[in-house]
Amino acid sequence: MLPTKPINAMIEDVFATRFTCKRYDPDRTVSDEDLNTILEAGRLSPSSFGLEPWKFLVIPRESALTDKLREIAWGMKRNAPYSIVILARKHMEASSPHVAHMMTDVQGASPEDFEQRKDMFANFQANDLGVASDPRLMFEWSCRQAYIALANMLTTSALLHVDSTPVEGLNYEKVNKFLADEGLMDPEEFGVAVMLQVGYHDPTHIMHPKTRQKAEDVVEFLK
Repeated sequence: MLPTKPINAMIEDVFATRFTCKRYDPDRTVSDEDLNTILEAGRLSPSSFGLEPWKFLVIPRESALTDKLREIAWGMKRNAPYSIVILARKHMEASSPHVAHMMTDVQGASPEDFEQRKDMFANFQANDLGVASDPRLMFEWSCRQAYIALANMLTTSALLHVDSTPVEGLNYEKVNKFLADEGLMDPEEFGVAVMLQVGYHDPTHIMHPKTRQKAEDVVEFLK
């Protein structure tokens, strides 16, 4: 077993030094190995009931889609080797085909176990989350799940010394329509949750020092 202190120090250093990249180096790209690891961090992320209500669209810098997206997503930075659109599922009702697929085909639940888990999930959505009767709230819940994947991909990028940019600066209505018109997304099943770009910081661009609140201002230990 590795010593605890060096690992703790490494993790804290990664979070202390990672930053949101504002300008990417046009002459550098991300290796296939690193990109795959970043995507795996998203794919393997935890989700409520393990239902994985997400999909990742990976768009390379050279794609014509990149320039078209930048016209309606002002938060996208130029020259990022990859832009990743994180989609969230709209239909996560207990009776949805996706839930049945995940519980039976992926998780291997028997018919009896499936019915029990489905009923438990329906009760959770209706009585705990309060999203079962509101399609908008259901989609927003899926988006919250997608942000778990986003966070893990950001952290994994930092561990690999790959710079990254989370992107909410976009016109969601226009981006959803664009992806649907391009045949890249079924608008009945998915909507855009957030985007992510990965690459390497342009060394000619001056970065500002990182600022955060003090730990005692955001962490409270209860008795």
